[in-house]
Amino acid sequence: MTTSILIIQEEAARYAALIEESFPREIKDGTLKLYPCKDESEIPEDVSQINIVGTWPLVRQIPQMKDLKWVMTFSSGIDHWEKSGLLPREIPLVHVPGGSGVPVAEFVMGLLLNHVKKYTEIWDNQKQIKFERIQGRELCGKTLGIIGLGGIGREIAKRAKAFDMNVIGTELQIMDIPHVDRVYLAGDFEEVLRASDFVVLSCPETRDTLNMMNIDRFRMMKPTAYFINCARGSLVVKEDLIKALDEGCIAGASIDVFWIKNPLPSYLPPDDPLWKAKNVFLSPHISSWTDMYTIRFGEVFVENIGRHLRGEPLISVAPGFGLQAQVIYSRKIG
Repeated sequence: MTTSILIIQEEAARYAALIEESFPREIKDGTLKLYPCKDESEIPEDVSQINIVGTWPLVRQIPQMKDLKWVMTFSSGIDHWEKSGLLPREIPLVHVPGGSGVPVAEFVMGLLLNHVKKYTEIWDNQKQIKFERIQGRELCGKTLGIIGLGGIGREIAKRAKAFDMNVIGTELQIMDIPHVDRVYLAGDFEEVLRASDFVVLSCPETRDTLNMMNIDRFRMMKPTAYFINCARGSLVVKEDLIKALDEGCIAGASIDVFWIKNPLPSYLPPDDPLWKAKNVFLSPHISSWTDMYTIRFGEVFVENIGRHLRGEPLISVAPGFGLQAQVIYSRKIG
């Protein structure tokens, strides 16, 4: 019996190569049939035979897949699937919580260093052949507040501790977390805002976190504090962020995620006023995108394909999806 796997992602060929490497016999004898597509325009017209989907974007053809067994999203978050309603809840949805932890954490530390060491200003001076000594600051002893101490937040905390920072953050319950000096309940995140020299959003979009950073919350932060968002654009009221920057409520911000989802993963149009806001560093949603991305998510994809073929429970299934018993993915990725 053939298992048909549809892969939709810019690096679909790399995912396909990982599968071929892991299951050469099954590919050769037709047990596995792969359909790698860079985007939705390459999806076969007839998808009724598809059994497994691995994808980054949402797949509008899901309802036409009458024999679909499970889906893997090549992302840590699942809010886009939850909101779409495309995937029936009885179909397992595989994701990798914290799968972007290493690259995002490295990116965040780079943003912190850029802010205190003034690399951008130094580079601008170099382009102008301008020799000017700029006094920087230090991360050592400063307080980093992480809103959301999940997989990504904990990787950030680990690296911040290497710089001798004081690390605080929020979780759903009070617990001991390595590299974190104090844990607050998620509902008490305003206390973290007030105490921090740097605030990093590292939480999913939920009813409680949507638009959580408004002008009142920005005004709770120290005027010397720096704000970073590599989570979801929807967690921040954009107009209030611009106002906070323009009024000097905070010292600056780094934003890697935006409000428009077309094209994916998020987009900031050229006429958006955020481009001209004071003291803001904008990056095009790339904090998690490195040469290791496909390998990390591909490892879980390949593992689950093997489990599917052996009739074993899948690993790393998102809560609320799939009726069968599943296995939590606990092996360290990366």
